[in-house]
Amino acid sequence: MNDNNEIGHRLIVVIPDKTAEAMREAQMAQEEPEENFVLKIAKSVFSLYGEPFAVTMGKQAFALIQTIMDAINKGADLTTLSYSESKKLNLTFSPGHPRENVVYAQHPANPLMYYTASSFHRQAFEHKFAEVITLLSSLGAREIKVEHVSGWNQEFSAEIGISTPQDSAKVGVGKNGSETSALLFDAKLAGHDTPSIPDNLTWYPHEALWQALANARVENGLRNFNLSLTYSDDYGLNADFKATLKGTGLDLGGKFTEHQSTVWKITGMFGSA
Repeated sequence: MNDNNEIGHRLIVVIPDKTAEAMREAQMAQEEPEENFVLKIAKSVFSLYGEPFAVTMGKQAFALIQTIMDAINKGADLTTLSYSESKKLNLTFSPGHPRENVVYAQHPANPLMYYTASSFHRQAFEHKFAEVITLLSSLGAREIKVEHVSGWNQEFSAEIGISTPQDSAKVGVGKNGSETSALLFDAKLAGHDTPSIPDNLTWYPHEALWQALANARVENGLRNFNLSLTYSDDYGLNADFKATLKGTGLDLGGKFTEHQSTVWKITGMFGSA
């Protein structure tokens, strides 16, 4: 990894430290037969394990290196990081990750957070939704309603495990029916009149309308709100991306969630009930 470009890699594959060392040797070495290279790294990188295990480790490392290089040659803009490098950079992954051979995509607004490529759109949107609910709750919302306008709908909202405020007294997720066909989320809270903006928000610095609403509530006592939660950019994780990685041997991390340009309408009231 280039120390001058530590963070900012959009797509990464995390590999064992020894494999990363072998990959550096592969990049510096002239082309040579696979068998010769495997024996070379068995002696130089995996010698600690002793033969024949060192040779087996060399073969496994060579196979992974070849898989990654094939993907890069097909046009995949991948960066490889060793496990030690990912820890040194304090990168954040979902529980149980990172795993070998899996492609991870960087969070749109947090360079330290990575999702599997397969779940990227679902998790990024879920995170954005959870943050706006956290913001509205901290600003003193007593009622929050979320309605589908376009894109992902009720089925998707049920899948993403929507986070709700801890003091929520009544929460409902919309189901099929003429009266609630567009209603995705309905929360009743105690509400309060001591609004504040939470620290360490991720999306908030990039959302001008969220900032305007929060300032109107904190500075001028705004009593109701009406805003849109939008998710329109596919961040390059689309059909072309899938086609590039198809057949390379790299894993997306599960079933790929296709991007949908989405708008959800959020309305409600602030203040004590």
